[in-house]
Amino acid sequence: MKKAAVALAVILLMISGSALAQSSLVGQIAGDKAATERLYFSLKLGMSCGTLKGTEDTERLGGANLGLFATIKLSGKLFLVPEVTPVSRKGVTGIPLLTTGDPGLDPFFDPPDGSALVLNYVDIPVLAKYRLGGRIHLAAGPFVGFRTSAEERFRADLATGEELRYKRDVSDEYRSLDYGLVFEASWVMTKPRRGEGLVFHVRYQAGLADILKDPAAVVAVRTSNLQIFVSFPFIYGEK
Repeated sequence: MKKAAVALAVILLMISGSALAQSSLVGQIAGDKAATERLYFSLKLGMSCGTLKGTEDTERLGGANLGLFATIKLSGKLFLVPEVTPVSRKGVTGIPLLTTGDPGLDPFFDPPDGSALVLNYVDIPVLAKYRLGGRIHLAAGPFVGFRTSAEERFRADLATGEELRYKRDVSDEYRSLDYGLVFEASWVMTKPRRGEGLVFHVRYQAGLADILKDPAAVVAVRTSNLQIFVSFPFIYGEK
C-alpha cells in the first residue's frame, strides 16, 4: 500500500503540470459546445485497489485507473455522468500455483515468492451525480465491464539474486462480462475553467456478476474495487 501511495503521489504531480494541455486537447476534439456548464468532458487518472470476493487466502491487487467521462447537467444540482475506463485492473495477489506443466520449473514456484491473478477490463459506468452544496458531490449508478485479458503471474526469487517469472493465460476460466454498482463521493478542489479544474474522487465499485466459469464452484467470485483518482475537466466556466 505504501508503494501504491507513493506511485499515486508521483502520478498526480506529473499530471497536474500537464492537465491544461490534456484538457485542451479534449476540447479541441469535442468542440466548444462540449465545454460548457451543461456538457463538458473530463480526463481521470488514479489508482485502484481491489479484491475478488469468494476467494480465500488472497490479498488486494493495486493498479492504474485511466478514463474519460462526460458531465451532462440535468438540473441545478443533478448531473448524468457516462464514462469509459479503458484501463481498469481487477484481481488479487497471493494465489497458489498448482503446476507450470514443467517438472523442472515447479520446484522453484513451490511456493512462489510473488503471485497475482490480473484481470484487465474496459469499464463503462453511467452515474447519476448530485451536488450536495458547495464543492461536494455524491454519485451512484450501474457499470458494465468487458474483460480484455486474464493472466496468472508468478515470481520466484533465485539464490543468485535473479528472478524467475512465469505467466499463463486463464481467459477460458473467467467470463468476459462483469457488471455491478458504483458509489462515489467527489470534491471540487479548484473550480473548473479552461482545463484548469481539479476534482478529487473516491469510488467503490461492487461487482454483482459471478465471473468464474467453473460450474463446480460452490462460492461465487465477484469483483470489488476501491478507486482513488483525480479528474481534469475542460469547461469554459460556469455562469
